[in-house]
This record gives sequence, C-alpha cells and structure tokens, in this order.
Amino acid sequence: MTDQAGGAELASAYAAIDPLCVKVGLARAVQSLRIEGAAGVPDGIALWSAPYARLLLWPCPASDAQTVEAAASAAQRWFDEVLISGERGMGGRTIDGYLVLALPTPPGDEAREDVRRLELSAQVCRKHLIWPSLPDDPDHAEVPWRRVADITVVGLPDAEIVPGEELQWPAIDTEAKALWEELDAIGVSAVLLKDEAP
Repeated sequence: MTDQAGGAELASAYAAIDPLCVKVGLARAVQSLRIEGAAGVPDGIALWSAPYARLLLWPCPASDAQTVEAAASAAQRWFDEVLISGERGMGGRTIDGYLVLALPTPPGDEAREDVRRLELSAQVCRKHLIWPSLPDDPDHAEVPWRRVADITVVGLPDAEIVPGEELQWPAIDTEAKALWEELDAIGVSAVLLKDEAP
C-alpha cells in the first residue's frame, strides 16, 4: 500500500471490522454519506450505525504525524455533523461516536507519541488508528489489520456461551440458597434487623 489505504487493503479492513460491528448491533450504512453543510469525504469511508452509536472508518493518505493529524481533524469535523444529525433524529439523545483512521502503513517511531495523544483525545468522539499487518508479522495471515480489536465499541472478546431466550439462575451453595430464601420470605429489612440483633 503506497499512498492511501485503498482498494484491496480497505476491503480487508471492512472485512475485519464488519463482523465485529454486527456482533454489537452496528449495521453498515448504505445510504449516501453526504451530509448537508458538511465538507466532502474521501473515497473509501464506511459508516456503521445503531441507535446508540456510530462507527466511521476513514482512510488516511499517509502515516506521518502531520497527515494523520490533518485527516483526523477533517474526519472529526465531518463526523461531528453526522453525530449531531443523528442526535436530532433521535430527539436529542446522545449517540456515541467512534472514528477509526485507516493508515496505509504502521506509523514510524517518531509519530507514536502523536498517535497516542490523538487516541486519548475525547473531543467529539473516540479515535482509533489501525494499519495493515506487515508480511513479516508472525500472525499476518490471521490478522490483516493491526489494532482492530482495540476499537472500544467492537473490541469485545468472543462469548463462550451464546445467551439464550430464557433466564438461567446461577448455581449457588446451600448457605447462599438459605439466605436467598430468607430474603424472599421476610424481606431485606427484616433480615438486616435480624442480623443486627444480639
């Protein structure tokens, strides 16, 4: 990848992010990504949406600190309009925003501090930077994009047990079961008074 994260590289970023978005109820927006009054957007952006959040993937043309800062600023301005528009449509309810900048290459050591500062900034939305895995990375085949799992809204571990339709009570020992039955029978206040009595 030379200039901008594009083509096959961005397709693999979409492929890495989309299933994680689906797991948390974020659906890929298919409508026009043009917002009235907002600046134009580069080719290759993608937006995932849910009533509680929006996730925006924004390609960055280079990985140096100055270019990343400029891309983040432009993306943030545009995304702010998207979030405000969404909040108006939800009756003023707050919508969380997650901006993911797709860098064409890993940032150099001189840009790492700027990357960290950018990701710690909570202005407008949370920000995350991802970049393609390098061929010499040991897990290159399994992890095509670095740091996708760090995106806070989608970075959940896989669940070992799929939740069912019915509620299930946890297994508890005899002492805990007796306390639960006592609480159910006489109430919390009565149990507290009983325990405080000499």
